[in-house]
Amino acid sequence: MSIIIRVCAAAFFLLFLGFVLGLVSKGKLQLKYSLLWMVLCAAILVCDAFPSIPSWFSGLLGFVTTSNFILIVAIVILFAICLSLSVAVSRLVIAVKNLTQRVALLEKDLEKKIDL
Repeated sequence: MSIIIRVCAAAFFLLFLGFVLGLVSKGKLQLKYSLLWMVLCAAILVCDAFPSIPSWFSGLLGFVTTSNFILIVAIVILFAICLSLSVAVSRLVIAVKNLTQRVALLEKDLEKKIDL
Protein backbone atom coordinates (compact mmCIF):
# COMPACT_ATOMS: atom_id res chain seq x y z
CA MET A 1 0.00 0.00 0.00
CA SER A 2 1.41 3.38 -0.93
CA ILE A 3 2.32 5.95 1.67
CA ILE A 4 -0.28 8.39 0.28
CA ILE A 5 -3.11 5.91 0.83
CA ARG A 6 -1.85 5.12 4.32
CA VAL A 7 -1.65 8.81 5.26
CA CYS A 8 -5.13 9.47 3.83
CA ALA A 9 -6.54 6.47 5.73
CA ALA A 10 -4.91 7.63 8.96
CA ALA A 11 -6.29 11.15 8.47
CA PHE A 12 -9.78 9.81 7.75
CA PHE A 13 -9.86 7.59 10.82
CA LEU A 14 -8.46 10.32 13.06
CA LEU A 15 -11.22 12.63 11.81
CA PHE A 16 -13.78 9.88 12.35
CA LEU A 17 -12.46 9.34 15.88
CA GLY A 18 -12.78 13.08 16.52
CA PHE A 19 -16.33 13.01 15.15
CA VAL A 20 -17.28 10.15 17.50
CA LEU A 21 -15.74 11.97 20.47
CA GLY A 22 -17.65 15.10 19.47
CA LEU A 23 -20.92 13.17 19.43
CA VAL A 24 -20.16 11.81 22.90
CA SER A 25 -19.29 15.23 24.30
CA LYS A 26 -22.53 16.72 22.89
CA GLY A 27 -24.56 13.89 24.44
CA LYS A 28 -25.79 12.57 21.09
CA LEU A 29 -24.00 9.23 21.45
CA GLN A 30 -23.68 7.27 24.67
CA LEU A 31 -20.20 6.29 25.77
CA LYS A 32 -20.99 2.57 25.83
CA TYR A 33 -21.86 2.66 22.11
CA SER A 34 -18.93 4.87 21.20
CA LEU A 35 -16.33 2.58 22.79
CA LEU A 36 -16.75 0.05 20.00
CA TRP A 37 -16.12 2.73 17.36
CA MET A 38 -13.13 4.11 19.25
CA VAL A 39 -11.54 0.67 19.62
CA LEU A 40 -12.18 -0.02 15.94
CA CYS A 41 -10.53 3.27 14.92
CA ALA A 42 -7.55 2.56 17.17
CA ALA A 43 -7.13 -0.93 15.70
CA ILE A 44 -7.29 0.43 12.16
CA LEU A 45 -4.75 3.13 12.97
CA VAL A 46 -2.38 0.54 14.45
CA CYS A 47 -2.77 -1.68 11.38
CA ASP A 48 -2.21 1.38 9.18
CA ALA A 49 0.97 2.28 11.04
CA PHE A 50 2.23 -1.32 11.07
CA PRO A 51 0.94 -3.09 7.92
CA SER A 52 2.86 -6.24 8.81
CA ILE A 53 0.34 -7.01 11.58
CA PRO A 54 -2.63 -7.82 9.29
CA SER A 55 -0.25 -9.57 6.88
CA TRP A 56 1.04 -11.79 9.68
CA PHE A 57 -2.49 -12.63 10.87
CA SER A 58 -3.69 -13.37 7.34
CA GLY A 59 -0.74 -15.71 6.77
CA LEU A 60 -1.32 -17.36 10.14
CA LEU A 61 -4.97 -18.05 9.30
CA GLY A 62 -4.17 -19.26 5.78
CA PHE A 63 -5.48 -16.40 3.67
CA VAL A 64 -3.78 -16.01 0.30
CA THR A 65 -4.03 -12.23 0.27
CA THR A 66 -4.21 -9.76 3.13
CA SER A 67 -7.08 -7.90 1.47
CA ASN A 68 -9.31 -10.99 1.73
CA PHE A 69 -8.48 -11.26 5.42
CA ILE A 70 -9.28 -7.58 6.01
CA LEU A 71 -12.58 -7.90 4.13
CA ILE A 72 -13.67 -10.91 6.21
CA VAL A 73 -12.67 -9.17 9.45
CA ALA A 74 -14.61 -6.05 8.40
CA ILE A 75 -17.72 -8.11 7.62
CA VAL A 76 -17.52 -9.91 10.97
CA ILE A 77 -17.13 -6.59 12.82
CA LEU A 78 -20.10 -5.09 10.98
CA PHE A 79 -22.22 -8.12 11.86
CA ALA A 80 -21.22 -7.74 15.52
CA ILE A 81 -22.14 -4.05 15.47
CA CYS A 82 -25.50 -4.81 13.83
CA LEU A 83 -26.23 -7.52 16.38
CA SER A 84 -25.38 -5.29 19.35
CA LEU A 85 -27.55 -2.48 17.97
CA SER A 86 -30.41 -4.92 17.33
CA VAL A 87 -30.23 -6.07 20.94
CA ALA A 88 -30.31 -2.44 22.12
CA VAL A 89 -33.29 -1.62 19.90
CA SER A 90 -35.15 -4.72 21.09
CA ARG A 91 -34.64 -3.68 24.72
CA LEU A 92 -35.92 -0.20 23.92
CA VAL A 93 -39.01 -1.53 22.12
CA ILE A 94 -39.88 -3.66 25.17
CA ALA A 95 -39.32 -0.68 27.48
CA VAL A 96 -41.56 1.58 25.36
CA LYS A 97 -44.29 -1.07 25.30
CA ASN A 98 -44.14 -1.46 29.08
CA LEU A 99 -44.19 2.31 29.62
CA THR A 100 -47.14 2.70 27.26
CA GLN A 101 -49.08 0.05 29.15
CA ARG A 102 -48.27 1.68 32.50
CA VAL A 103 -49.37 5.11 31.24
CA ALA A 104 -52.62 3.61 29.94
CA LEU A 105 -53.30 2.01 33.33
CA LEU A 106 -52.52 5.25 35.16
CA GLU A 107 -54.82 7.20 32.83
CA LYS A 108 -57.60 4.68 33.45
CA ASP A 109 -57.14 4.99 37.21
CA LEU A 110 -57.12 8.78 36.95
CA GLU A 111 -60.35 8.77 34.91
CA LYS A 112 -62.01 6.54 37.54
CA LYS A 113 -60.99 8.94 40.33
CA ILE A 114 -62.21 11.98 38.40
CA ASP A 115 -65.59 10.34 37.68
CA LEU A 116 -66.15 9.63 41.38
